[in-house]
Amino acid sequence: MNPQSPALVATLKACGTHHASVSRERFIEGWTELCREDVTPFIKPSLPVMAALLLHDDRFRQLLNGTEQLQLKALVQLALDRYQQQTNPPNKLGRLIAGLIKEQ
Repeated sequence: MNPQSPALVATLKACGTHHASVSRERFIEGWTELCREDVTPFIKPSLPVMAALLLHDDRFRQLLNGTEQLQLKALVQLALDRYQQQTNPPNKLGRLIAGLIKEQ
């Protein structure tokens, strides 16, 4: 079967894993929404904003003890590793197939 054949592309697009919930584009969309979040003295910070501040700013990091900071960092690292796996598959064949699908 020709790798450019419409039947192969249709079959691959029908695969459930093709519609991953995580992608670089969705990351950018989520980041854009987060940046637009309204933060005022009268609005309590959302969980994503507080998590970012806890990870980024020493003044906010003090709100957690050392064990809690390590747990938060471990969870974020786990999520980052999984994001990398989904957006940049380690499988060369997978990347080739993904590239063929994007071209179609």
